[in-house]
Amino acid sequence: MRTFAPAILLAVNLCSLPTLHAQALRSEQNTSTVSAVERADREFAAAMVKADVRVIENMLAETYTFTDPTGRVSTKKDVVDGYKSGAIKIESHDISDVHVSVYGDAAVETGLLTTKAMRDGRDSGGTFRFTRVWVSRDGKWRTVAFQETRKQ
Repeated sequence: MRTFAPAILLAVNLCSLPTLHAQALRSEQNTSTVSAVERADREFAAAMVKADVRVIENMLAETYTFTDPTGRVSTKKDVVDGYKSGAIKIESHDISDVHVSVYGDAAVETGLLTTKAMRDGRDSGGTFRFTRVWVSRDGKWRTVAFQETRKQ
């Protein structure tokens, strides 16, 4: 019986290698995806500060929805038109305390946003908790939803 114990342990360990390899691969892919989402977020933030309408338009999904702290809902068209007309002006857009969870071709990003901004001639800046949803289409991450809540 004792002579079989090492053989059984070896067999069990060999059987678990494919599972361990798959877990390591998923972890590596997840880390890569999180990094890609974080890069996309930095690119989007820079475009908003520069009012680069071309980049903003390309990074917003067609079904994009923004819910601001007052409950106002804006579509992709509303946001793009706001940048084009100058109704939306972002002086700074800094995020911290970021956490990204990946779900296949979608990712949910949460964090803390500190911004200096104007919308429709009113100060819309401050410190907010936010949730942004991203989807990957054709190898590019696009934001489909953003919601911010003023931090108390």
